[in-house]
Amino acid sequence: MARTEQQREALRHPIRWLLDTKPEQPGEIPRRELTMYTLGFMGQCQVNGMAGGSRFFHFCTNVLKLSPIAVGRMTGLTSVFDALNDPVAGALIDNHRFKDGRKLLPWVRITAPFIALSSFLLFVDWDLPTAGTRLLYCAIIYIIWDVLYSFQDAALWGMTATISPRSDQRARSTQWAEIGTMLGGLFGGLLMPMLSGNGAFGLNQRQVYFIFAFALCLGGGFQTLLAMGTTERVRSLPGEERSVWGNIGALRHNYILLLFLASEVLGAVSPNVSDIYLFQQMTYPVFGKEVSAPLIVTILGALTGIPGSAMKFFATKIADRVGGMKRVLLIGRISAIVTRLLAFAVGIKTLPALIVVFLLESVSSLPNNIYGIALRSMISDSVEYVEWKTGHRTEGITMSIRNLMAKMGGAIGSFIQGRCLDFLQFSADRVERGLPQNAHFHKWIWPMFKLGPIVGAVLALIPLLLLKYPDTLKCQVEGEMAQRRAAAEEAILASEIDLL
Repeated sequence: MARTEQQREALRHPIRWLLDTKPEQPGEIPRRELTMYTLGFMGQCQVNGMAGGSRFFHFCTNVLKLSPIAVGRMTGLTSVFDALNDPVAGALIDNHRFKDGRKLLPWVRITAPFIALSSFLLFVDWDLPTAGTRLLYCAIIYIIWDVLYSFQDAALWGMTATISPRSDQRARSTQWAEIGTMLGGLFGGLLMPMLSGNGAFGLNQRQVYFIFAFALCLGGGFQTLLAMGTTERVRSLPGEERSVWGNIGALRHNYILLLFLASEVLGAVSPNVSDIYLFQQMTYPVFGKEVSAPLIVTILGALTGIPGSAMKFFATKIADRVGGMKRVLLIGRISAIVTRLLAFAVGIKTLPALIVVFLLESVSSLPNNIYGIALRSMISDSVEYVEWKTGHRTEGITMSIRNLMAKMGGAIGSFIQGRCLDFLQFSADRVERGLPQNAHFHKWIWPMFKLGPIVGAVLALIPLLLLKYPDTLKCQVEGEMAQRRAAAEEAILASEIDLL
């Protein structure tokens, strides 16, 4: 069936097209597998959007009434603690094979129910008597959730390296996975800003968080199990298994991953605060009525974010046009710097200015919405590179280090955000009583929000510029690994014949 005919079939029968078990072309991944993989990531992103992002920070400050500095220290320190566990989790995954020969997917099945429950418990207010006990409860549950998430995330993203021996198909699976994370983020991303204040839909913030935790944490946690519908096509070649520390030591051969790690950490070094603190109490006149800024921001974010989100569906083709995945990464960082500078100059004092700011963000989102696809695609290629260099596959440790990147960045970001909110003299009690923040807060919140991330974007560019993995080398690695696997299969078949 020609590509154009496949596209017409997709429009006529989208569900049947998505669940087709036959590959479009020989050697390609069946769409049913990609669909199940995407749905699994949707579930995981719903959980992570609640428990792993700024929502948990906001819940602690606004519902549990904990100080921003205390929350920043708690989330920062617990993330660092668990980040130290990430390499161990990845190495354990690399060092273990289940009875059916699989290496990754069984970890998704094991961890999903416990992740669902622990992430839900993060957003339950038990009316504990003191701030110290509330902080301790959050820290314990957060560590449990985060450790479990280390195993699941390494296994789930590791599938981008094992789902196919072909780099173009690995990039394709990464693209579908990123689409799943985008769709999963829509639920919380579009609705939570509208429900962030007291009285929305007759609910207070405590009730809103409970409802969203039930739907997104419990529901999303179990939805992740749909990823079990994929196949591990690339298995480790026969050879001596390494120890846990041997797998960790293999990281020194993966210079691609190490440069990305440096870029992620440097990118987090920015004075910044979440948008929810900026817009929470603001209003704009619309047709003679004062409308809350969170509602307007939600609508503008949805409308202006559509073009960038649509880019995910064409990520691999765009990368080919601009000169590869590395070029996508560089364009993404540079565009973020330029558009932030322009947006700061425009400001958000009036509704037209706010619209212009969101239009600028829409322009920036065009390359940045495929930034993650480019990053993950190159990381999955690095697994092949390390196997080519050492003879050992390291999906677990490689993807756990990617998880460590996010956690280290999040830990640094949480610590800095706590300090920034303290500098801004933010008061949750003022929000509770419907009072505005003080003049110092309003003077510095916009420069910090819009210009702060530029510091990290500039620093993050440095490791990216040092990255060298040309297509010629990638093709050489892929070709030689295909020959090694074919030889290994022939050897196994010959030994089985000898036994008979």
